[in-house]
This record gives sequence, structure tokens and C-alpha cells, in this order.
Amino acid sequence: MDKKLIYIIDDSKTILKYAESVLIGSYRVSLFENGPQALEQMRLTPPDLVLLDINMPQMDGYTVFRRMRDSSELKKIPVIFLTADTKQESEVMGLEMGAMDYITKPFAPLVMQCRIARILELDELHKHLEQMVEANTDELQKIFIQSITTITYAVDAKDRYTKGHSVRVAQYSLALAKKLSWSKQDCMNLYYTALMHDIGKIGIPDTILNKPVKLTDEEYRLIRSHTTMGANILRPITMVPQICDGAKYHHERYDGKGYPFGLKGDDIPYVARIIGIADAYDAITSNRIYEKAQVQDYAVNELKKGRGTQFDPYLTDVMLEILQDGFEFTDSPQFEFEEDEEQKKENETDAFIVEVCKQTENDISRVKDVDSLTGFLIRRSFENQVNAYLDNHLNRGVMFLMDVDNFLYVNKNYGHIAGDHIICRLADTIRAHIEADSLTCRISGDEFAVFFPNERTEQWIESTANSILTGFQKAISDIDTDHMLSVSIGISGSKNPLERCKYLLQQCDKALYYVKNNGKNSYRILQRDSGAFNESQNKGFQIDIAQLKSRLTEEAPALGAYSVDYSNFEKIYRLIARSLSRNKKDAQIILFSITENIHGTLEISDLDEAMSILERCIVGSLRKGDVTSRYSSSQQVVIMIDSNQENGHMIAERIIANYFRMYDNYNLDLVYNIEEILAKTK
Repeated sequence: MDKKLIYIIDDSKTILKYAESVLIGSYRVSLFENGPQALEQMRLTPPDLVLLDINMPQMDGYTVFRRMRDSSELKKIPVIFLTADTKQESEVMGLEMGAMDYITKPFAPLVMQCRIARILELDELHKHLEQMVEANTDELQKIFIQSITTITYAVDAKDRYTKGHSVRVAQYSLALAKKLSWSKQDCMNLYYTALMHDIGKIGIPDTILNKPVKLTDEEYRLIRSHTTMGANILRPITMVPQICDGAKYHHERYDGKGYPFGLKGDDIPYVARIIGIADAYDAITSNRIYEKAQVQDYAVNELKKGRGTQFDPYLTDVMLEILQDGFEFTDSPQFEFEEDEEQKKENETDAFIVEVCKQTENDISRVKDVDSLTGFLIRRSFENQVNAYLDNHLNRGVMFLMDVDNFLYVNKNYGHIAGDHIICRLADTIRAHIEADSLTCRISGDEFAVFFPNERTEQWIESTANSILTGFQKAISDIDTDHMLSVSIGISGSKNPLERCKYLLQQCDKALYYVKNNGKNSYRILQRDSGAFNESQNKGFQIDIAQLKSRLTEEAPALGAYSVDYSNFEKIYRLIARSLSRNKKDAQIILFSITENIHGTLEISDLDEAMSILERCIVGSLRKGDVTSRYSSSQQVVIMIDSNQENGHMIAERIIANYFRMYDNYNLDLVYNIEEILAKTK
């Protein structure tokens, strides 16, 4: 398939060349120093996307964009503004004109690559929807209903804490419309509009949607862009009037303090005011990543507080009446009001909607077993399938456990979007070096597992491991960062058909731990008969004094905190206390505790897994020299040396965020307490 063509329009030759160097490996790139020249060439060879600077002397970016929108040939080309102007008004103006995104200079290469890939993906969806509309056949209505329902479930599935949100908002909105005595057709249009109100979230990375701690300003700006992004996606749909308004304006407030444009009162489209109330009520009463579901009394009070400020006062009163009468969800939308001939003719269509909804539910239930970023199995499904194989086959298999070295450094310094980019490249590398019957899994954030059925020779295992190591280095060779990314692999083979997947992973983890402590970017095979490592891999594995000094004084992110048993932890604590007294420095002691959300449902195996992941998050997040130990079956204690409480809270929250990204058992919660260890002064 031909590479996409991108035009970069900027009056700075330096920016042009830099942007070209970032994109040239993945796209065809054409450079232009002024708008008129680019517009002339566009008519001859239209690009797939345009990166457009705003402040240019001959013709500014806004003018270039307007000329494109005035041209029937160029108006559908997606545009990203590329500018050093950080004023919010400029960003709002560009998005309001119809730009797909806004990147400020100087830009991060990985961020630019991710955003361009996302915009091009959305543009393909846009074109597909447009082609459906242009078909204009009798079958289009059914295709539209199926597509709109499927997309709705796909959007909700991205945020695991809001499953069914769009359907619930649509049903609340439908109830409001019926209470207002709208016609059946208007009710149906509102229902479909509400179903699609969050479609713009399909372009927001899952890591941001599911982030359990406070968003950064950039992440919050990206989340807010789902309104205008959604409107751009829905623009080709003409069979539902005002469908764009629901997506674009449902976060506007009646007092003018909403977004994206700060519309006020009656300036906000009526359908958006209805959807806004329904959306807010469901947000309050649903389980969200940042808070538990609120009871209805609390939610009703919140609606009353927002009457006339956040919400249309009249519509608020109508919503409160509906809730007071006792609102109930249904399995399918009920558009019927009175029995008439027109309704009877439409019964077949309504039945089709129900069938599509049920079928889509089944499709999504299968999708839930797959990691949305990589397409690999999630851990629970992976373990079930490996166990099923081991239960039904006498043949043995081989397990690979892989981890990205120095991955936390990438997330910290380049952001989670860049981290996702790395994860996808490793996933592609793994996919290229496995067989059709292999089982692949994303265990946690940067950890992957592959189970190869059947017995394998040692030569085959070593060849496959080496291919993955070199393949990953080749896959990231174009990334210009200083984080020394590589992969470490722990390997173990099944010796008994009664063994379980979790046991195999534990054996691999031992081998992986060895690799992590002996140079990384390598693999080790655990010899199951002896519990030792393959000696052939260790031949000549000696270092001289220079290498030893280099390893001991290594500045790159490596082991993180020391993890010791509790008896040694007490000795280290006393050593630290004496050192603090001598050096007049302070330290923080943090106690992490795993608790149940629903009392009495805790399983020991789940707790062991949670504690193992917590310890890994702590070791990877802290500095070298900090110390951690398991205090009890559900608690982990940490000492941070030469640190104040502000830093302690910041690190603790980062550990909790990493933990929730890696572990998806929502019956378990993680909390912490922190105290200061003061240096004794005499």
C-alpha cells in the first residue's frame, strides 16, 4: 500500500527539515515555504494531510485553511495547525474553523507521529461514513443503525469504567424528548444523536481515558478535544439532523462557562442541552475511574445545584420529574407512542435495532478479552487458553516472558502517548516472530508473554529469542531518544501437562529477573530439572573491574529501589536512621495497603498477584538507594532517603497510577500513608 502524502507548510526552513526528518520514514512528505505555492500544488496532487503553520508573512495559516475550505477539491483534507503560538484563543479559533488538531512548536517527534497516525485513522473512518451516505439505498438505514451501534459500543469499550455510558445517555435523552411530547421521528433522531455524543473519544488514547490520577494540562486539553473531533467525524451524516451538535456542544454550560466555545443559554443547541443533562447525570451515578458511583439522592441534588448555571432550568425540572416518576432502563429504545399504521410499518425496523444491539453486545464481549492497544489477549483470557491447552494435550510447550528495559523512563520524560508507541512496536515485533498457533498476551504495561505449543529444541528457542531481540532494536532504530530501550526475556518450558499457566509465568519471571540484573537486552532459559539457568548462555560471562565500576555507578534507570525481606529491612532501617543523624538529612516512610472494595470476596491468588505487581511498580518507580519490603500479605513498606513529604506524596501517587494501569482487578483498592523520619539532632 502506498504511503500517505503529507504537506508541511512553514516559512522556517529549519522547521520544515526537522519535521521532514521525523516523518519521512513513514510517509511521503512535500515541503512548502508559503501558502500560495502549497495551494497551487494541492490542486495538482492533493495530500492526505496538511501540517500548517499559522504565522507566515505572505499568507497566514488561517487564510490558507479558508482557501482550502472554499475549494470543493481541498475542503475535506484534514489539517493540523503547527505553530509556536500557545494562546488558547488561537487554538479555539483553529478548531472552530474545522482543524483536526493543534501542535505547538517545539514539538516532540513521538507525539507528532502519534497524532498524525490518529488523525489519518479518523479520516479513513470519516471517508467510510461518507461513502455510506453517498450510497443512498434502501439498505442504508439498516447499515447506518448497525454502524452507529457498533461504533457506540467500541467507544464505550475504550473506557472500561463507563461501559454502556452512551446507551444510558441516549435513553435518558429519549425519556426527556418523550416528556416534551416530541414526534416519533424527532425522538429517534435525538436518540441516535445521543448515542454518538462521545464518538470523538475514539481518537483519545486509552491510557488517558483510564488514567486514575489527575490529568496533565496537555492530557486534559486532548480529552476536551473529543467534542470538536466527534463533530468532524459525524459531519458527513445527513440522515440525522443536528447529529453533529450533540457531539460538539454537549459540554457547553448554560452560564457560558463550558467548552469548547463557551456558548451561553439559548445559543446552545436544544439537543445538546438535553444530552448535556443526561451525560452529567450518568457521570454522577456511574462508576468512574476517579470516584465511586454516587447514589441517586446525591445526583438529584447535583442537578438542582446546576439548575440555571450548568443546565437549562426548564430541562432540569423535566429531568427531575422523570427521575421522581421512577426511570427504568430497557433492553431496546421504545419509540412507540400510539398504535397507528405508520408505527406498524416500522415495527420491522425496531426489531432489527434490537437484534443489532444484541449482536453487538456479543461482539463486544469477545473484544473485552483483547488488549485494545496491541490486540493481544489480556492476562485472564491468556491463562484460560494456555490452561485449556495444557489440560487437553500431552504435548509440552514453551513460555516467553518479555519486558521492555527502561520503559518507565520513556513514560516519565516523553509521556504515555510515546510509551504506547513503543509498546505497539514491540507488539508488532512479537507478532512477526511467532507462529499461527502461538498465544500472545500483554501481561501488564510493558510486559508480554507468548506461549508456543509443542516441545521445542534449545536451538529453536535461542533462535526465536535472538530474532525478537534484534527485531525490536530494528523496529525502534528511527527513534531519536537517549533512553537505551531494549528487551529482556525469561524462558521456561513445560515439563508436566498438569502444570498451569501461572506457574510457567513464575518460572519465566525468575529467568527474567536474572537477565534484568545481568546487563539486560538478553534472554535466559530456566532449566526446570535443576532450577538453574542454561549454562551455555553463561559461558565467559565475566566482567573486568572497569565493567564492574561502570555497572555499580550506572546513571541510567535500572533496578530502582532495593527490595529485601523484612528482617533485612529492619536492619537497613536502623542503618538509615544512624546515617540520617550523622548527615542531618530526613527521609519518608510510606506504607502501601491493598484493601477490598467488596468485603468477603478476596481470593488469596488475586492478592498475591496484586502484591507482586505493586512491588514491581515500587521497584521501578523509586530511586536507587531507596528501600522496600513486604510488611504483610497485603502491605508493602518503603523508605525514601533524603526526601520531603511533598516528593513522597508525588512518588506514591505515581506508583498507584502505574499499579492501576497494570492490574485490572477492581475489587481491590490501593491506599497509602506517609510519615517523616526526622534526623535526630544532638
